[in-house]
Amino acid sequence: MPDEMTFEAAVIEANRLKSQERMDIDRERRNAAIDKLIEAARFRIKRKPKKVLLHNPRKSCFEYGRVCDRCKREVIQMTDNYCPSCGQAIDWSDYE
Repeated sequence: MPDEMTFEAAVIEANRLKSQERMDIDRERRNAAIDKLIEAARFRIKRKPKKVLLHNPRKSCFEYGRVCDRCKREVIQMTDNYCPSCGQAIDWSDYE
């Protein structure tokens, strides 16, 4: 079983294993597919970005900006529905 399984491969593998009569045959493969599906689902649950003080090199000063709650990379308010770095879904509700 490869370490890196894509979301699509995990769905295919989970469906294949679900249809088997004896689930204990491929327990390791089933668990890997389920883990990947859980990981992918967590990225689709919207998370609010954190407000932090960021350095603006153009103005040589610090300004408040928003960073992804998962990977801590900067996200642009209202233009990024997903973090461009890690793919986390961003929840912009409650932000002006």
